[in-house]
Amino acid sequence: MYARMVTSRVKPHKLDEMTAFYRNTLRPLLNCQPGCKGFFVLNNLEAQEEVTITFWENLTDMEGFNVNLAPLKDKIASLLAEVPEVQILRVALPEDVHPLGMVSLSEAALGLRTEDPFSRS
Repeated sequence: MYARMVTSRVKPHKLDEMTAFYRNTLRPLLNCQPGCKGFFVLNNLEAQEEVTITFWENLTDMEGFNVNLAPLKDKIASLLAEVPEVQILRVALPEDVHPLGMVSLSEAALGLRTEDPFSRS
């Protein structure tokens, strides 16, 4: 399995719009793309960055997605402050992860603290 990690610096006040673009446009496209095993979209609010990690069965399927992505690049470019950094990685462990089943996990399901440790109740 392979992962494509894209780190994008987003224009000021465009992070929500970028996330909506992934939710409404790219998610449906990725869900029907051959070889796509799932994806995560992570926001760094302070840095106005978005990190997108897509998981692929093989490199051929990953490269095939670029053909479907090409017509959308102008829309994406209008939201970006600079050219994104793209890394292609081989998933070493675990080999049998199925991210599509993990995308909906909440903080509580992951065992993370969901309350503010500094608040007083």
